[in-house]
Amino acid sequence: MQLGSRLFTVLLLPFSVILMGTAVEAQSPARTHLGHVSSGFNGAPDGRGLAVTTAMEISLTMMHANLAVGDLADLDNMKTHVGHVLHLISPAEGAQGPGLGFGVIPGIEGSIRHIELAMNADGASESLRAHAAHVALAARGEVARAEQAVELAQQILAVSAATEAAPFVEELRALALALDTGSDVNGNGRLDLDGIEGGFGQLENHLYLILEGEMLPRVLQ
Repeated sequence: MQLGSRLFTVLLLPFSVILMGTAVEAQSPARTHLGHVSSGFNGAPDGRGLAVTTAMEISLTMMHANLAVGDLADLDNMKTHVGHVLHLISPAEGAQGPGLGFGVIPGIEGSIRHIELAMNADGASESLRAHAAHVALAARGEVARAEQAVELAQQILAVSAATEAAPFVEELRALALALDTGSDVNGNGRLDLDGIEGGFGQLENHLYLILEGEMLPRVLQ
């Protein structure tokens, strides 16, 4: 009886290995790259997906941009928090500051790279291709807006008077908010994905549409 149990176990193990191997092989390149954006990326802090990593950095960017306008007569306060905004958007190598140390721009650029690899992969569904194109379009607008914020932050850090810095700091806060919510630049009453109108919210919505179309859990992690 004991021998029979051992024999059954020995026979079962290779079959389990075969099943596990099949599951791995069944993960298409499109799904793999989608997963890098939506659920897990080895190069991101704690292995989070690129979308969630970027969202966390954007959230802190908005917070420090708000702190920067807390006292527009205090140049030191403005420069401190503007420096934090700059670090959160595009951390310099070896720099220290708040956030994950990954950066908004690297997060969005990584999302563009992997969502386009997903949409161009053999076997990608029509739904994935359509919505991935929208994700990439919104993401490119995000990169352009983030680069504007970097230039503005650098300009603020170079000034020597609070009165000179204050209007730029308020502009920076608006850019930081638009990273999340988008901004109706042309005043037509909607957020267009082309250009720099769409924000992370629009990018996220199209990621959810991809997940729904692929019949995957509607969760970014």
